[in-house]
Amino acid sequence: MSLLEKIRKNTWILFLFIGISLFLFILDPNVLLKIFSENPNIIGKVNGENIFIKEYIDCFQFLKRFRQGEPDAYLKNEAWKLLIYEKILNQQAVKLGIQSTKKDFWNAVAKQSIYSNISDFHDFNGEMDLEKFQSYLKKLEKTSKISNPQIEEEKNIWSYEKKNIIKRIFAKKYIEMLMYGLNTSLVEAELNYKDKNFFSFIDYIFIPYSEIENRYKNMFLINDNEIYDYIEKHKFFYKKENIRSLSFVIFRSEPSLDDENKMRKKMKELFHQFQSTNQDSIFVSNQSEKPFDSNFYLKRSLPTVLQNFISKNNQIGSIFGPIKEENIYIMAKLTGKKMISDSVLVSHILISHKNAIRSSNHKRTKKEAKKISENIYNTLKKNPYLFDFFVRKKSDDLINAKKNKGSLGWMKYEDQNSIGSFDIFALKNKKGTIGITETKFGYHILRIDNKSIPIPAYQFAIILKTLTPSKKTEDSLYKKVRKFLIKNKNSSLNTFINHARKNKYETIFLKNVRFSQSNIDELNTEVDKEIIHWAFEKNRKKRDCKIISTSNKDYILVYLSKIQNRVFSIEEIKKNLIFFLKKEKIDRFLSKMMKEKFPNKNLEKIGFYFSKKIKKSYKINFHDSMIDDHKEPKVVGFASSLKLYETSKPILGEKGIFFVRPLKHIFPYKKPSYFSSEMEVLNSYLRKNYLENLGRVLIDKSIIKDYRNRKNI
Repeated sequence: MSLLEKIRKNTWILFLFIGISLFLFILDPNVLLKIFSENPNIIGKVNGENIFIKEYIDCFQFLKRFRQGEPDAYLKNEAWKLLIYEKILNQQAVKLGIQSTKKDFWNAVAKQSIYSNISDFHDFNGEMDLEKFQSYLKKLEKTSKISNPQIEEEKNIWSYEKKNIIKRIFAKKYIEMLMYGLNTSLVEAELNYKDKNFFSFIDYIFIPYSEIENRYKNMFLINDNEIYDYIEKHKFFYKKENIRSLSFVIFRSEPSLDDENKMRKKMKELFHQFQSTNQDSIFVSNQSEKPFDSNFYLKRSLPTVLQNFISKNNQIGSIFGPIKEENIYIMAKLTGKKMISDSVLVSHILISHKNAIRSSNHKRTKKEAKKISENIYNTLKKNPYLFDFFVRKKSDDLINAKKNKGSLGWMKYEDQNSIGSFDIFALKNKKGTIGITETKFGYHILRIDNKSIPIPAYQFAIILKTLTPSKKTEDSLYKKVRKFLIKNKNSSLNTFINHARKNKYETIFLKNVRFSQSNIDELNTEVDKEIIHWAFEKNRKKRDCKIISTSNKDYILVYLSKIQNRVFSIEEIKKNLIFFLKKEKIDRFLSKMMKEKFPNKNLEKIGFYFSKKIKKSYKINFHDSMIDDHKEPKVVGFASSLKLYETSKPILGEKGIFFVRPLKHIFPYKKPSYFSSEMEVLNSYLRKNYLENLGRVLIDKSIIKDYRNRKNI
């Protein structure tokens, strides 16, 4: 494969950062103002910054080169969106004083460019060797396109990439700054798990608010006097709200060159100890920040650097590293290798019980299920030909039993955690082997129907060490913070921020906060609440400053620039109150009517009275709170807390009135063992949601002018 083909194959790296962010936002065409521009070289503007025809065409041609087969119109629109988002991110980065150095450029080439994933430029450890790459660039410059026709395309690719790496550096630094400290807690993960796995089955009646109003005409009208009376009684909710305007200078705690040299020396010593030890798990437990992982992984599931490593060094005891990623040093030893089948065709007999997930047998106890499954397993060990018979007669997996004769299909090695303790992938368990295992769905008697050709799986002992600032470095940083504070304590806000930017410190400018907030946009640290409390202290005044330290030893210098008040307009209050007061009237009316007409809360009689059919055995869940394609969290919460077979009072939902009768509540396990994976899912969602909102805000706040239609481009 030629280098050009390898570059083409790996261009997904180019979009790994900007691409992931970009495709989360869809530009609203109505935002793009179609204004004619007299300059023939300009096809648009973003906050006053020009978008030139040349950069638009270059971006389009670059996308076209590597995304062949996609329509030109689609790629042109993608190029336009990419340029807009790129410019907005870079503008924000410049505002924050983010800068790029030559070192940043070559680091980005090594980690963010389309060349970083091409093995031709990798060293022994699978890292990008910049000397190899720079040698390639020199040859590229000297080679004539006449002697090598593809060289022109390679030159064009490097030319485009070189221009855009700088933009990518700014964008990446900006996003990383905003995403710093954005994580989900273990408590949130546990609650989310329980919410997702708590279900109720209910009978219910739904009556839209419009039907209630039509049935009892003019009974629920709200006049101005009622609105003013409510506001008078609830003044606390409508009084003036205090706002504080804060600005920040952030001093990052970073290891010094001396700290790095000492760490490098320590890692070198540790490498020799790691090389000579034969107690790898104990050594890792004592020395690494990550515990020893005894699992075996297929080559394709390993990080690229370890894939490259085992391609050249697959002998037990071979050592990789140490290498440095950001401020983390990594080294790994190959401690195990075994042959496994990465795909196994499996059939099963499921014996469920009332505590199992999605159980179809709500009376059988776990103890009974275990005994039944063991009896079947013991029978099949002697008479394996009876497996299909037991699938038909005993399996609680009714869908697979009928349609697929109990087959679960081809199970992948990467999914082994979903099938319990019976190792179907091991070589010792051959085709036809029958085993027994337990999962959250119950007890399974498994039969191996077929296996793929064995391939190797690898076990690594991995040592991680984080480079942290020494006490000497921390003390030096604090002195720097104190010096800056003393020098700028009584300065105006503009002087304060300009001095910080002149010294190349991170700044966040003018953030309005309320006392009720728990975090501050763009700051997002564990000390946000402490900062807000300080800003609202009684003796606080304009130009007050405070030094706050974070858990990772960064310092935040807070500047109180403004104390202001805000009030709600009466029209805004009225608009929000009318529907609320109307719902309260409906609630009082129906509650009184229920006591008089339906003292026994009979759901069938209520349905007959309102000419509504009862929806039977409807499944609801805390996590999505959906009822008939509408989110109804209050109704779901109320129904989940009711006693079984008890009809509720009228419940005011988002769209109408509900009467609910729960039939069954299904509770999750009390101590689930995989909250860490739940945290990963939530963190991924949190960051995605954050990026989506960031994109919308940046685009909404930007002035975007599109002249393409005027120029027929």
